[in-house]
Amino acid sequence: MGRCGSTCSGSAASCVSAGTNARFFTSSSRRAPARRSRASGAAITPRIGEPVLTPEHVRARRDGTRLVLLELSADKRARAVELADRFLERCRLGVGKTRDEIERSLAAQDVRASERRIAQALGKLVLDACVFEQSEGVEPPALRREVFLRSAAARRAASPEAPFSKEAVLAASGRALGLDPSRIEEMLYADLRGAHRLIAAPNLSAEALVRHYEQGQIQAVLLRAVSVVADVRCTSPDSLRYLFQKLKFRRLLYRCEALSNGVYRLSIDGPFSLFEAVTKYGLELALTLPALEACDELELKARVLWGSAREPLEFEHRRSGPPVRDGEARLRDEIVELLHDFEKLDTGWQAAPAEDILDVPGVGVCVPDLLFRHREGGDPVYFELLGYWSRDAVFRRVELVERGLSRRILFGVSARLRVSEAVLDFAEHAALYVFRGKPSARAIERKLDALRS
Repeated sequence: MGRCGSTCSGSAASCVSAGTNARFFTSSSRRAPARRSRASGAAITPRIGEPVLTPEHVRARRDGTRLVLLELSADKRARAVELADRFLERCRLGVGKTRDEIERSLAAQDVRASERRIAQALGKLVLDACVFEQSEGVEPPALRREVFLRSAAARRAASPEAPFSKEAVLAASGRALGLDPSRIEEMLYADLRGAHRLIAAPNLSAEALVRHYEQGQIQAVLLRAVSVVADVRCTSPDSLRYLFQKLKFRRLLYRCEALSNGVYRLSIDGPFSLFEAVTKYGLELALTLPALEACDELELKARVLWGSAREPLEFEHRRSGPPVRDGEARLRDEIVELLHDFEKLDTGWQAAPAEDILDVPGVGVCVPDLLFRHREGGDPVYFELLGYWSRDAVFRRVELVERGLSRRILFGVSARLRVSEAVLDFAEHAALYVFRGKPSARAIERKLDALRS
């Protein structure tokens, strides 16, 4: 099959390819670091364990300076559900087959040129939701070394009377490693991504997959964002904490301002505002969309750089209705590890996840990660671990302290941001803790003691 490359930008309504049966999934020959993973369906998207579409999958048009997504008509949506059902069935029937075989099976489905882009996106989401695993047995690098060394020696020793025999090499390698010679060729490159075998097909309906596709269109646009402003309203404090916990879990750079009528304005830096780590940060931003949509009301506006020319455009998205969460919010790994480290210390401090939102009216909001209380009493001390994307976030916290944040608080900052602890020396109730590598529970304890005294 030939490879179908998209020849149109994100503003086109459809992608026209050379033929209806052209292959539209790409396969990589790089080795996977883990034996079991959720595999990505597009080579340009890192495997992060969660399905995300790319701008190449977006159906949109330009309206002046605005980027407008093309909604699925009733007919197109019915067709999308049909394609999704067919792709999911192919995966269910393909359990035990290699990733390359699954991709070929999906690409062989009859798809019209006008629906090529929808099919590409659905196929990627299906593959993202599959679980592939490397075959068990001898590690392929060790097997290749054994076979190649024996093969080279056999070729040097070959003669007209005793010609080289591949079967003899494989048989000898099998005896040396205790393997069935008939399986050696299959196992030689079992660590390549395309050779991983499907062990679990997606457990979702075609309707759910299409809904995921529709949300994925918005996420893909956010991958090209310079900045995002999201006005959210949550009727319950729990929903608001859930949102902030998700934002912190994704380590996003954001500023929060409390508006009227229970509305909070989140100003989030986009991936194209950074000088590095654009792809990784963009994925984190895209994966935050479900948390934003879990609010009762959402009005999102983004400045994006779209198409190959990186044309600046405005994008808007609105949602209102009963909130639907995509699972419970989780603490970041660093915070979980820090809690465990504190439990091991012989200290007077007790640590717990913080539930408060610290608001400085007219300035901004701070959402701490942990709350420390001393066994002997006194004021508690909040702790916030800042992300490592930008040092601007540090100076925003300094401004909060300068302009009225009165709670005792400690900010943890990576030395990678090149910020001095002295920037908060003016405050008796706040401090900065700069660490290398990972935060130290013992060093934080000393900082807490200083703040308490």
